[in-house]
Amino acid sequence: MFKKFLYFTRGQQIGIIILLVLVVGLVLFNILLPKLIPAPILDNDSTFRSQVAAFEKTLENLPRNSYQSPFEKTSYQQFERKKTKAELFTFDPNTLDSANLVRLGLKPYVAKNIINYRLKGGKFKTAEDFSKIYGISADEFETLKPYIHITIKEDENREKTTKKSTEPMYVELNSSDTTLLKQLRGVGSGRAKQIVSYREQLGGFSTKEQLLEIKNFPEEVYLELMPYVSVQKDSIKPILVNKATVDRLKKHPYINFYQAKAIYELRRTKEGLKSIEELKALPEFTSEQLQKLAPYLDFKEIRYEYKRR
Repeated sequence: MFKKFLYFTRGQQIGIIILLVLVVGLVLFNILLPKLIPAPILDNDSTFRSQVAAFEKTLENLPRNSYQSPFEKTSYQQFERKKTKAELFTFDPNTLDSANLVRLGLKPYVAKNIINYRLKGGKFKTAEDFSKIYGISADEFETLKPYIHITIKEDENREKTTKKSTEPMYVELNSSDTTLLKQLRGVGSGRAKQIVSYREQLGGFSTKEQLLEIKNFPEEVYLELMPYVSVQKDSIKPILVNKATVDRLKKHPYINFYQAKAIYELRRTKEGLKSIEELKALPEFTSEQLQKLAPYLDFKEIRYEYKRR
């Protein structure tokens, strides 16, 4: 055995020796440890036992809520909050604040739902409307129902009465804005904007029948409006024929590009136009078209100096 040991290198020999020393040391430690550390002495003294019994007795005399063993199961009722007693009084759900809603016995989140409903424009018109709030049980509603008193403001009643008894509006088409136009039956925001837009393109309405020229304007609405609308022709803004460019002329709903160019060329040839009669020579126009166009053309005499080529 010793001869085999000599065949190891010096480093290996040192490692084997250290390992043996550690093994021997652990064995000796386990043998000597019980002798070096004495076993604990149990106190069997009767005095100690009596002190323990007295301490346990003091714990039994303590109130239930002042002590609880960490190993004892906790009862949910011990931590349940005491419910505040409801105070019933006459109230208006449209005006009562959240604090007083809770005083009535409602839960805080229910009071919040009521306030949010009112902030969004909601109103309680009847007691039954109050029962539709999320969180209010049937029993709670039956308890509170006799105390619900809803006050309708006088101005709201007056507004409803006024709307019912309002007479039809009479509107002048060339001077009314969208707000006035919307007072007409069958005219909402979209249709009022259409009327104003077409009026600006024309330069003003010359007849009430021109409403039917508006895209998708219902004939039944037109027939209903006829008695309540009027047109003042003196408010029309005509085109200055002897000054307008081709682009300006063709923007009018009754003049297309070729007609605008024909007017412009005729004006150049005659160095100004004096009346709509001169346009009858143009093949681009029919007599009916010129008749519709007449209120929108102004032939004021303006001299032009054209550059000759």
